[in-house]
Amino acid sequence: ESDGYYADYADRPHERLGRGLDEGLVYQGEDSAHRRGEPRGESSKHLPPSAFVSFLQNHDQIGNRAFGDRLTALAPPGRLSLARAGLLLAPQIPLIFMGEEWASSTPFLFFVDFSDDESLSRAVREGRRREFAAFKSFGEHGEVREIPDPTKEDTLRQSCLDWSEAAREPHAGVLAEARALLATRQREIVPLTLSRFRGAAYRELEPGVLDVVWQFDGGTLRLLANFSDAGAEVQLDESLHLIWQSPGVVRDESVSLPSWAGLFAKGAAG
Repeated sequence: ESDGYYADYADRPHERLGRGLDEGLVYQGEDSAHRRGEPRGESSKHLPPSAFVSFLQNHDQIGNRAFGDRLTALAPPGRLSLARAGLLLAPQIPLIFMGEEWASSTPFLFFVDFSDDESLSRAVREGRRREFAAFKSFGEHGEVREIPDPTKEDTLRQSCLDWSEAAREPHAGVLAEARALLATRQREIVPLTLSRFRGAAYRELEPGVLDVVWQFDGGTLRLLANFSDAGAEVQLDESLHLIWQSPGVVRDESVSLPSWAGLFAKGAAG
């Protein structure tokens, strides 16, 4: 998507993702397309991963969408699985939005309670419509008029979690995956983050194939991820052992990464 504020990330997405994982902030004083060329952000490369909270989605990113749709409704499960591992095994502090751990299917809509002030309620309704008039996908064919009324109680009720989902497939499988990743994080990643951070670096090995390395006194952590639609062959130092890999990843003399697959590897301090 490239409408509205998504325009700031539409170009060079892999480079921007790599910079965020490496340096914390994607924009560090560069001009923002969405803000009509105004500078955005400040330098963050000198800060350790523990200075940042990372997330795939939060209340702003979901609630500020016209229909409150989560990534579960927007991306294939396999791609979300790769993203989930990237979130929970990277050394930044991960944030899991409510229900994300089981891929909740309920939306999270924008809602308010200004029932004692109709003029304010009207302003909020009209403001939401004006906001999404800038989004091509919602500004055509009258869809903008279908945006849920943020002042209605039913909008709130639609946003409440269905907790029973967590016990049913496919949600139960996602929850088991999240728990396994968190256990790996506790065992493999946390000890690294408790030692001194030496620095990080990223590079795009080939179009869509991202390589990120974090160095700590306690060891090295490396992410290899293939976000392209074709398989890729990458090199991985034999001293690094795999702590997580996507289905279909094969390690021989080199590592075969299928489309939309990745791995995390760990080794002794360099």
